[in-house]
Amino acid sequence: MTARLAAFADIRSQGARFALEMGVPLGAYQKMTAEEFFLMLSDPSLGGPFATDPGISDAQGMVCAIVKCSPGQGPYLHAHYNTLESFTCLDGRFRITWGDTGEHEAFLDPFDTISVPRGVVRTFANASDGTAHILGFIRGDTPEDFADVAMTPAAAGDLDATFGSGTSDQIRDIGWRFDAGVTAPTAQVSPAEMAGRIARFADQAPLDPGQAAAIAIPGAGAVRLMVGPEDLGAPVSGDPGMLVTIAELAPGAATGTYSRGTGREAAMCLGGTLELSGAATLVRRDMAAFGPDEPRAWRNIGTEPAHLLSIVTGVAGDDFATVTRAG
Repeated sequence: MTARLAAFADIRSQGARFALEMGVPLGAYQKMTAEEFFLMLSDPSLGGPFATDPGISDAQGMVCAIVKCSPGQGPYLHAHYNTLESFTCLDGRFRITWGDTGEHEAFLDPFDTISVPRGVVRTFANASDGTAHILGFIRGDTPEDFADVAMTPAAAGDLDATFGSGTSDQIRDIGWRFDAGVTAPTAQVSPAEMAGRIARFADQAPLDPGQAAAIAIPGAGAVRLMVGPEDLGAPVSGDPGMLVTIAELAPGAATGTYSRGTGREAAMCLGGTLELSGAATLVRRDMAAFGPDEPRAWRNIGTEPAHLLSIVTGVAGDDFATVTRAG
């Protein structure tokens, strides 16, 4: 088996480490990135915190991180200008807020997925009564694309008021920006338009077995298409180089062995117990990554249904209908 694996239980939250390196209070860093930030996968070409000690280092042109938040907690409003930031709610409930002052909101329940358009000021916060986790995945075409995050000026003011004058300057000195909506124009999205960027898991009918085998996982049972090219009928489109599906395997169910001729795949166990190619076991929030032509097979070895999130990158358009084949 050639998969790269990351067990969530083995990943250390990055907050304390980078707050110390930056010379700022941990609370200030947590307001920038959220309470606990677990880097599951990153592209080694990125450099900096986005590529420091990820669970998996793989050239997928993507960063995947699990964020853990206590009730009400989340980062500052910010914008991504060149990368596409998407989220899947893993448990609990999350509020997605957007607009230059956070004037709009929507909510994600478990497995709901949103892709926020580039240039839109956005953030997220735990809207449940207990600790909750959300997966953020950010996709770009070049390493330079990832240096595109800008906070709002209000964030700089809050940092200085909360943690002392000059805190925002310390953070500016290491490359963070606070010019979203000022020197960096922002895009505006109405609530109706943003609703079209959210794939509600409960609302998605499973693909027919033929299409599921062609673009996702052969023999997986129910496969729901969440994000992808418009010509595939995905509820959320906008990035021709990314395909997101969620597969459900009943207890004892197994897929065929398959691979992708092009593109790379990051797969996360959303719940249950999954055996990968008879050689590794994934439980909730564990991740595996695969390159082109690397074979894999999944089997649910637990007593409850298991769910598998698949994010495929690096191909486009009709390629998605030809990259999967039974082995």
